[in-house]
Amino acid sequence: MQQTHTPFIKQLYLVFLFNLVILLFIALQYINFLENIDGFFLKLYLAITTASHFFLIGVLPLLLSLLIYYLTKSSKVTQGINIVLSTFILVVVKLDAVIFEQFRYHISPIVLKLVFGKRSTDIFQFSATNIVMAVLFIIVLLGLQFLFFYLSKKILSKKSNVKVKPTIMVFLLCMLTSHLVYAWSDANYFRPVTQIKNVFPVFYPLTADGLMMKLGLVDLEKAKQNEKMQTQSTTNTIQYPLKSIVSESLTPKKNILYLVIDTWRNGFMNDQITPNIAAFSKRCQVYTNHLSGSNMTTGGIFSLIYGIPATYFDTFTGQEVAPVLIKELQKQQYQMQVLSSSTLENPPFNRNVFAGIPNLRLNSKAERASARDIEINDLWLQNFDKINQKQPFFGFLFYDSAHGFDYPNDYKLAFKPTLEGVNYLELDDNYNPALLINCYKNSLHFIDSLIGKVLQQLEAKGTLDNTIIVITSDHGQEFNDNKKGYWQHGGNFSDYQIHVPMMIFDASKPAKTYNQQTLHYDIAPTIMQHYLGVKNDAADYSFGHDLYDPITRTSFICGYNQRYSIIEKKQITNIYPSGLFDVTDQQLNSLDDAHINYDLVAKEMKTMNRFYKLKK
Repeated sequence: MQQTHTPFIKQLYLVFLFNLVILLFIALQYINFLENIDGFFLKLYLAITTASHFFLIGVLPLLLSLLIYYLTKSSKVTQGINIVLSTFILVVVKLDAVIFEQFRYHISPIVLKLVFGKRSTDIFQFSATNIVMAVLFIIVLLGLQFLFFYLSKKILSKKSNVKVKPTIMVFLLCMLTSHLVYAWSDANYFRPVTQIKNVFPVFYPLTADGLMMKLGLVDLEKAKQNEKMQTQSTTNTIQYPLKSIVSESLTPKKNILYLVIDTWRNGFMNDQITPNIAAFSKRCQVYTNHLSGSNMTTGGIFSLIYGIPATYFDTFTGQEVAPVLIKELQKQQYQMQVLSSSTLENPPFNRNVFAGIPNLRLNSKAERASARDIEINDLWLQNFDKINQKQPFFGFLFYDSAHGFDYPNDYKLAFKPTLEGVNYLELDDNYNPALLINCYKNSLHFIDSLIGKVLQQLEAKGTLDNTIIVITSDHGQEFNDNKKGYWQHGGNFSDYQIHVPMMIFDASKPAKTYNQQTLHYDIAPTIMQHYLGVKNDAADYSFGHDLYDPITRTSFICGYNQRYSIIEKKQITNIYPSGLFDVTDQQLNSLDDAHINYDLVAKEMKTMNRFYKLKK
């Protein structure tokens, strides 16, 4: 290395250290989601791991800049590239922290697909204020980069003795310590340490179970118990359904209509919030303790139509395996009309839930959710007269306004005061949700007005008594109810995010309220058995049971490919793609391993793989 290059290289290194301070400040957002980090040694480990991990992330612009410098020999070009790269890394990490805070996801291919895919605003809504703040944040970061270069030059001009190698050695020693401690913790299932893998972005720590076993550093009894929690290989072929579906055509056939409200949580179906639905519920089978198969749309709709967990979502999507419910409806020549306010391409419901339906309507034209809801409602009302009354119909209407807290500008508000717009960046532990909840209630009130028109038309046309109507939601909505920093949905599997309203209208049945626990898994087999004449045992094609004769469950699988949980009455066991797990009570307070029923967990996980045909 030539001596003339050394001052600029040291300047780049000082700029890197300044940026590392900002990265560590952003890292505090992730640390807020760690639990049971008590005691001096755990706190020391966390400090060492945080510093070394974000050192690795932050050093990328430095390494690339050094490469550019050696290629171009131009300090100005290198400085410009370093400013861009450093700003980019800081923006990406900050964006990841915001996404993780709201949804408990890191930036990944699936998240990028949701953000940049068709109708991405159906999932992520950002106000004008959010966009302005983001632009200002980027401008400030760019300004800081120029300041850092100025300060570093000033420091070096004063003949400051900047030692590069010793600081690098300290960080490398911290990194080695962090990974060795993690390897021991992973082999011994010590969750206060292993939980960090699920919180820090792009954190791929060392594991060495075999070595730890040879060195006698593993609790063999505990390791043996946790082996039961490993899922079987799911790279095998699908066997769904387990047996061919056998059915007899019922006469007369009933029409079947699903009215599904995105993000409708339990407790928000009443005379004030949803007056039309509440009045209609007095003629229905109402399920007060009904839980979705997931805490987000992907798994919620999947479990609603298939009657199985969305842990099959990716596999079924790749193979375009259609639900037996949809195939049976087509076999019995039902007229199919699927009208979704949000796109059916992202998530790709056109490749799983509604695969095989010809001329499937994939998108709505309007930008705002409320306008799209009006669009699908009007389409249903207009097309109703075109339905061949000699053939039964299957309808599916999916309303999206509540997901985005949206309603038309001129809609008469039932709940005041409310918000003019939602700033998602303000949602923290100190945020008072009262106005946000009013906004949410108004969006539900608006959707209810649309559904009221559908129900009125069915009755006016004399079709209601011959139509089975399912009214429910894909998942719930949380307003930091557990005081754990969770807002919206997709972040945990507590009641607030999976407990949803549910009712079935069947004119031949007197109104009844069921208080037993029921699941989305139960809906498909109930429709199949009672209204499509299917003779198979429900276990051949679903995880559900008859809603008109609810069973008592001790546990069930809830979630999706990326993360799922085993839900019990008093606790939740979360299982991550890495194979790691944690257990909480229903209020999301951490519990120790003594609360885990390993036999139950092994049983549920074996059941979960029911539709995978194992290779011999």
